[in-house]
Amino acid sequence: MPLHVLQRILGHASIETTKGYLHPDHRQLNEAAQLANQFLARPKTRQNRKEPPHRNGPQL
Repeated sequence: MPLHVLQRILGHASIETTKGYLHPDHRQLNEAAQLANQFLARPKTRQNRKEPPHRNGPQL
């Protein structure tokens, strides 16, 4: 459920108050860690590099 929806249901003026009720369970933490590991383990390709591609020939 989106946090701002829960905030309205609970009647909180501040989103920070609502955040105090959030507690991720072990399954959610494990899934997030697996996704992060998959992302970090991807080989770097030209498409996901931040440097510009190298070009042959004179630069204008």
